[in-house]
Amino acid sequence: MKASFLKVLSELQSRDLTPLKIRAVFIDGKRFGTLGVVVALGVAEDGKKYTLGIYQANTENGASCLALLSDLERRGLPKRGVLFVVDGGSGLNSALEQKYAVHDENQRTAVRIRCYCHKWRNLEDILGKDSPAALEASALFWAMRDAKDLTEAKALAVSLERILKKANISALRSFQEAKPDLLVIHCLGLSARLKRFFSTTNPIESLNSLLEEDLRRVKRWRDSEHFQRWLATAALKSEKRMHRVRGFAGLKVLPAAISRLCVKSMIDLNRKAA
Repeated sequence: MKASFLKVLSELQSRDLTPLKIRAVFIDGKRFGTLGVVVALGVAEDGKKYTLGIYQANTENGASCLALLSDLERRGLPKRGVLFVVDGGSGLNSALEQKYAVHDENQRTAVRIRCYCHKWRNLEDILGKDSPAALEASALFWAMRDAKDLTEAKALAVSLERILKKANISALRSFQEAKPDLLVIHCLGLSARLKRFFSTTNPIESLNSLLEEDLRRVKRWRDSEHFQRWLATAALKSEKRMHRVRGFAGLKVLPAAISRLCVKSMIDLNRKAA
């Protein structure tokens, strides 16, 4: 039995990602009792979802996230042109900024979308859940997510900023910090269905729920290897339970769209190579 579990762990940790044609990656941290991991979920061009990797770490810090990203690249994740969907965790975002310069429109080699649900919960906490300002801001915030194009989304963002400025400057700053990563979803040429899919970290949170369901039977981990064997087995099992992305045909536009958003950095890289 142990040999079988070790084989599954090795399969997950060494799987070649190149043939999967991963276009987007969701990353999130998860705790199982006293143990923590950073989990990466990939979305392939054909709409299938794959557990790309797990990295055991006590917290979702920059070092652990960088280690996970480097391992994914080693196994075939493209070094540029990938869409990352994340929450507001400082460690993960710091790693993405360090590795792909996602915060710099002139230098980035990958694109980051911040989870709308996480950002709205942050704003709601600052404003007060049932306050008049929160109710007014909520309508504008979600209308911005569902806007038909970038022009409409920007106009809604301006209106939202007026409300936040009047109600709570801290809420305004919180929104403005994430604003570029919220609006970028309208620059990718995606269908309305895919915009909604990529606007939250729900897909990886669903994966984490499946992992938790499978691992809850274990009350005590003998050591790290024992924990990771079970986690890898549950991760590969969960792939079979995850549905293909609806409207996945639209994912074919992602590489070109991301390349356009990274065009200056691509030109600079080509010049250096020449």
